[in-house]
Amino acid sequence: MCRFPGPVIAAADTCKPNPIGGVAWLFGLLLWCAVPAASADPLLHHDLQVHVDAAAGRLEVVDRVRIPAQAATGDRHELRFILADTFEPRVEGAVVRPLDPPLDHGAGARFRAYRLTVAQLPAEITLRYAGALPDGLTRGEHGMPTAVLGPDGVFLDNASVWYPRFGAAPFTFRLTVDLPDGWTAISQGARTPREHGVRWEAQTPQEDIYLLAGPYHRYAESQGAHQLEVYLLQDDPQLAARYLQVLGQYLDFYGALIGDYPYPKFAVVENRWQTGYGMPSFTLLGSRVLRLPFILHSSLPHEVLHNWWGNGVYVDLAGGNWSEGLTAYLADHLIKEAQGRGAEYRRRSLERYADFAAAGRDLALRAFRSRHDDASQAVGYGKSLMLFHMLRRELGDAGFIAVLREFWQRYRFREAGFDQLRAVAQEVAEKPVQALAPVWLERPGAPVLRLDAVQVSQGPVAGTYALTVTARQTQQGAVYPLRVPVVVQLADGRTLRRDLSMSGRSATLEMTLEARPARVDLDPDFDLFRLLGPNERPATLARLFGATQQWLVLPSDAPAGLRQAWEQLATAWAGRYDNVKVVTDRDLQRLPDDAAVWLLGLDNRWLPRVRDRLRAPGQSLADDGFHVGDKVYDGAEYLAVLLDPETGRSPLGVITANGPEQVLGLARKLPHYGSAGRLVFRAGTLENLVRDDLPLTQSPLARVLGADDPGPPVMPTDRLVDRVPVPLRFE
Repeated sequence: MCRFPGPVIAAADTCKPNPIGGVAWLFGLLLWCAVPAASADPLLHHDLQVHVDAAAGRLEVVDRVRIPAQAATGDRHELRFILADTFEPRVEGAVVRPLDPPLDHGAGARFRAYRLTVAQLPAEITLRYAGALPDGLTRGEHGMPTAVLGPDGVFLDNASVWYPRFGAAPFTFRLTVDLPDGWTAISQGARTPREHGVRWEAQTPQEDIYLLAGPYHRYAESQGAHQLEVYLLQDDPQLAARYLQVLGQYLDFYGALIGDYPYPKFAVVENRWQTGYGMPSFTLLGSRVLRLPFILHSSLPHEVLHNWWGNGVYVDLAGGNWSEGLTAYLADHLIKEAQGRGAEYRRRSLERYADFAAAGRDLALRAFRSRHDDASQAVGYGKSLMLFHMLRRELGDAGFIAVLREFWQRYRFREAGFDQLRAVAQEVAEKPVQALAPVWLERPGAPVLRLDAVQVSQGPVAGTYALTVTARQTQQGAVYPLRVPVVVQLADGRTLRRDLSMSGRSATLEMTLEARPARVDLDPDFDLFRLLGPNERPATLARLFGATQQWLVLPSDAPAGLRQAWEQLATAWAGRYDNVKVVTDRDLQRLPDDAAVWLLGLDNRWLPRVRDRLRAPGQSLADDGFHVGDKVYDGAEYLAVLLDPETGRSPLGVITANGPEQVLGLARKLPHYGSAGRLVFRAGTLENLVRDDLPLTQSPLARVLGADDPGPPVMPTDRLVDRVPVPLRFE
């Protein structure tokens, strides 16, 4: 399933519904009872008849299973399956013996394994069972139960083992659900309404069977051969219309870019918990998440695209999870690029890597399975999407699109890893590709780029100039193959762009110019995955969150309720980050030189001593308020997060909240504002009024050659969306 934290989403996460359904303890068992995948159809097929007794919290299930000849091992025609131990299956057409003891996850989820023997293959058997499901196990930070089965609704997937699991091989299914009056059900595949329920049929290979049900309001439109659907818990035609309006363009756009959409429908389904799950052919969004306006052009296309990458081409986790990076690149990044903000998006991705994953906290990209913290997200999403951007620059847009289409056609509903993706790219390019070379996949770390020397001399012909640019990789360890963008601004206003190929520690580019060079920049548009230098990264909240250590300085003189709220913030952040140290302003003798510092509250004793560090253009802090931009804010009606803009020293931040409710609200909100340089909120509602970047000093990868700096180069506006016949719109 695809996951991102609620209620505020920066990027979607873990979107492939893998055989373990997000529950790691099941993985080993599924491997143990896995059967050989069939070399050809038919796949194992479930035909499930399910009666939902919502009031009693019970299911009654009849599952007619068609078992292909390739499914069993040996001459005895034996298979194994698992089922929640609250069910006791009666089996027709086979001999079944339970394997003791039941397996216990230790958090309320128990299941039993069974050995099943059939007389011959292929075979059809019937399993009948009924019962409730255990509760108590929840899913991550949003607290949604693993199994939801009650009067308010139903959510079931293979984490609750509600249907018999015959190993890890893909299967097809038909699911007929009898429901309480006024309810409907959602699953994968094509929908057929019935008098007292609904039927779903998935004819393409699946790795899970999802069953959602409840008193939903359904809205639907046809889009060619596909159905677009929205399921809401309250009647809201306007909200549904906004989603239906954009869903069609995403299906058309990605179909033209990659290949036809692989499922009969795509549905947006509302959830009581603030989730962001992505399953084959639908996404499950929390009620508040669903109503965030930016979701339509951020997380929603990400979830749609996962039906190609992750739910269409499956991820071979042993070969590395490429799906999250490729999906982020073709959804989140592509939309920012279409809005003219691609370089900004890439810079922020590199900043997150430097803030959270550098200095020995990262992992090899091939070892990434799913996001479990900020460091793994910075690698599995950020590093990965940057490699796909480098691959696109290496092959050109036409070559890159050809790779996407060939990879899709070759591995549709099959598993693939980075090795298979690289092989396809090399076949299309008819040469090795640098961007997916083993050094990028097998090793943690990143290249560090330095502009070593820039020399200008008289050219070979009178009136010309000879320019020599030398770049060096300064990181310890392996050298990375790089095609470094070099941008030269000429005194006559023209801009020249070249690539400097690096296969060793240093490389030199020589150019003959007809006009005097005025400025040279290496990688000014952040086209390379690399470790940014301190002067390339503005002050942001993430620099404090991701520091080796962040000190939270509590105000000793704050009123009891406010002080308790600050302590709760510190406890919450200590649970999220592993670098938190909590001290009081009374006990602190001096600010540390080697750690990030948060000063909490306007009554913090250290504020008068750091006020000068917070001064910047358009920013200052006073005793009773603060100045941001061209406005002065009263500290009683507004609150701010202000940072020291100087990046050459340890990060410093101040939070000016002065009420317990404000503090507790910011404890939840601020981790989602990591890329911001300063923030202003309205005190009562915590409405965000200002979200600014702080200015950067001149990049160390830029060199001004004339008396006047012509300023940063204007970068080209090429967009991948312009290569696809279906335009994306952002009304």
